[in-house]
Amino acid sequence: MRKRSSFLAAASAAAAAAGVPVVICAQPLTPLRVAGILSDVFGEPFFAKASGVFERAGFDLDVTSLANAGAVSAAIGGGSLEFGTGDLISGINAIIKGVPVVLLAPAGMYISSDNSAVLAVAKDGPIKQPRDLVGKTIGVPTLVGLSTATIRAWLPANGVDLASVKIVEIPPPATFAAIQRGTIDCALLGEPFITPNKDEIRVIGKPYDTIATEFPIAVWYGSRAWIDADRQRARRAVNAIYETGRWCNTHRDETFAILVRDAHFDGDKLKGMIRATFGTGPIQPAQVQPVLNLAYKVKIFDRQLEASELITRI
Repeated sequence: MRKRSSFLAAASAAAAAAGVPVVICAQPLTPLRVAGILSDVFGEPFFAKASGVFERAGFDLDVTSLANAGAVSAAIGGGSLEFGTGDLISGINAIIKGVPVVLLAPAGMYISSDNSAVLAVAKDGPIKQPRDLVGKTIGVPTLVGLSTATIRAWLPANGVDLASVKIVEIPPPATFAAIQRGTIDCALLGEPFITPNKDEIRVIGKPYDTIATEFPIAVWYGSRAWIDADRQRARRAVNAIYETGRWCNTHRDETFAILVRDAHFDGDKLKGMIRATFGTGPIQPAQVQPVLNLAYKVKIFDRQLEASELITRI
């Protein structure tokens, strides 16, 4: 009995000789469900869809927007996503609790000089400096995450007792309106929520500087089961993440248009916005360790963790 490949070759040759057109079907794309948060630094999944990088690597991206990094980690762990972006603390907190999620690659970077993540209050409000936050409410994207950890470190460093403030969770798109209404007094804002409101806010600090002046504020997580099922397939996906980062860093106009469209922003109000820079290679333990140290210091993690043991290499 001839092998199937020999049979197909012979059949194709016969069809060609008879003048019958031969249709060669392309390899079907592998579905890949991913999620991000509609902000610039966490928005790489949305940009990846437009770049075509994953499609060229053999994947059909299905991209979903979720409220915060904790929701992304939970969805990956629960099996409704394969990949997603989140902050280092939210995802690692899930990992150490036994959720089958792994840390894979850097996404959006925090660069202090960009002023793209700040602690802000109403411009005409009574809060002028950190000590005015005593008795006030501060909004963050997720309670068990990077933003909360940095604020817990920043407040005491600026003379404010943690017990004297209330920290609440609020989705980034609703944050500025909540400041205006007085529902919250202060919040951690990132782009694209700074530039359109810059004339109505006052910046009183940059809490992420308590970690470092440059590190991955957003990272990619993946499903352990999906990765273990086919390491070669997973390697193609991670390489596509790196390639997407390079594409994003050199296609600012395209990613800007995506952000405006998907987040329903007025593009004119976002002109001049500082854009996120994305990681383009393997995440390094030296980038992650300062975040882990801070999370332990402010008691989000109950033990000291080593970055080298948490990063999954494929």
